[in-house]
Amino acid sequence: MLFLTIFKIFFARIIDVSLGTFRTILTVKGKIAIPTIIAFFEVLIWFYVAMEALSVNESKIIIAVSYSLGYATGNLIGSIISKRFINSLNEVKIYHPTKKLVNILGKYKYSYYIISKNVITIYVRNSGIYKIINLVNKYSKKSILYIGEAKENNNLQYKNNML
Repeated sequence: MLFLTIFKIFFARIIDVSLGTFRTILTVKGKIAIPTIIAFFEVLIWFYVAMEALSVNESKIIIAVSYSLGYATGNLIGSIISKRFINSLNEVKIYHPTKKLVNILGKYKYSYYIISKNVITIYVRNSGIYKIINLVNKYSKKSILYIGEAKENNNLQYKNNML
């Protein structure tokens, strides 16, 4: 019976914390409806787990370890889920790009903005960041990269090759 309780607490906590991590990231990104629904189920699961954990009289340390491992694992899984399903727009600034890199970016149809003769900016989704990094490493090794999340503006129409 104790093993079943440990198992339930561990896996319910994974689900609860994964939902919480995903909900938090959606909320930070300005979403409202989906995080509200997720929050309901997150707290419902958490309440069930807390009641289950508090009702056990023996082996409290095993219950605490199961609860904690479920939390840690849920945080990891929630982060992985968020990375996979939330495709943010990012700003990539390339300092000191070579002319060869600029030509290659044009060849690959990336839209870029020349900020100064030493800085170009590209807006790209999460899924495209590694391609930009690889191009910079290959054609402009001395360049410095800054990658940050860009605030999306729904009033602007981004070209497909930027996304």
